[in-house]
Amino acid sequence: MKRALIVGCGYTGMRLAARLREMDVRVVGTTRRASRGADLAAAGIEPLVGELVAKETLRRIDELGPELVAYLVPPGGEDDPLTLILAATARAPLEAFLYASSTAVYGDRGGDWVDETSMVQPENPEAEARHAAERICVEAAWSYQTPTRICRITGIYGPGRTLKKALESGDYVLIEGHDSWVSRIHIDDLVSGLLAAWTKGGDGRVYNLVDDEPHRASEFANLAADLQRLPRPEWIEESEARERFGEERLRRKLANKRVRSVRLKEDLGVELRYPTYRDGLVAAVSEGRPS
Repeated sequence: MKRALIVGCGYTGMRLAARLREMDVRVVGTTRRASRGADLAAAGIEPLVGELVAKETLRRIDELGPELVAYLVPPGGEDDPLTLILAATARAPLEAFLYASSTAVYGDRGGDWVDETSMVQPENPEAEARHAAERICVEAAWSYQTPTRICRITGIYGPGRTLKKALESGDYVLIEGHDSWVSRIHIDDLVSGLLAAWTKGGDGRVYNLVDDEPHRASEFANLAADLQRLPRPEWIEESEARERFGEERLRRKLANKRVRSVRLKEDLGVELRYPTYRDGLVAAVSEGRPS
């Protein structure tokens, strides 16, 4: 039986774990909290409880010797554990170390297209940290011969992630004059992309995990509101948005680019279940409703 280590069992990690278990893979998931460990165990995931930088946690990862590592936690500043996890898995019979990065590394392109061959231009501390982590993974490929794959992920939606709470509370707003281009992916297709990056991906390769159709921010939000019988989001002036969000958050909200994934289909052979948000959002809202 193959072994998979999921570092960060949140929304994506839990869905990935479920698919791996269907493939008869032993799944171990990390968590810092014992209470969360009980939730993982209930889902059939072996909990590895402890701080990622702790010697005991790293020892247990080394002993596990996984064939797959999916690293799904965001960068953590000076105490970021990525380098330690890479070292702890250096002796493992790794087939793939998937690093979940972000399409934010491409920066704001004024609505232009980017793909895996586009130069990165991170424009905020979060994106810079993502790109720095990517470089650490590239260095590990040289130092440990780790079969790293960089998975640049866009906005994730799916059951439980349909803007419902933000629309109900009125927290989600649109900004006059800035109906930005956005790329997204349904969680089920994201998991398919991650699994394909493991089984079919190339060492050191970058993969954009996005669907086929970028869209305007208002298009997704309005459809989400209509499907859930909620008011459509309010439009506010940029000056009000700056006061509400602050400069950095506003910059991220206004980021405007269309992301294309050439390799998801051509290299990994993934056929998206939900090629556009129109397909996926209807399914996500329906699945999220109580039966």
